[in-house]
Amino acid sequence: MSTESEDQQPGDGSPPSVADVVAAWNVPAGASVALRIRDSILEAIAQGYDDPQLVADLAVGPLVIAVGRMENELAEARRRIDALEQVIDGRGDAM
Repeated sequence: MSTESEDQQPGDGSPPSVADVVAAWNVPAGASVALRIRDSILEAIAQGYDDPQLVADLAVGPLVIAVGRMENELAEARRRIDALEQVIDGRGDAM
């Protein structure tokens, strides 16, 4: 049975810090909510809240809120598309 120290290969650097991992999240530039979540987590890490489990906990709440907002916005977009399709269908019938 091997230990963590035995598993590391010579020349391997130390594992990345929690801040390095979070900073490396590939968040698209236009995703303002996701960027804000990542930046808030990085601020918390800078203040000493760098336990990986705590970082995960800090990320989950804002992500659930963001998903909920997206669901509401998607439902509204679907309603608007349905209304536009009804208008378009009505114009086709009138011709």
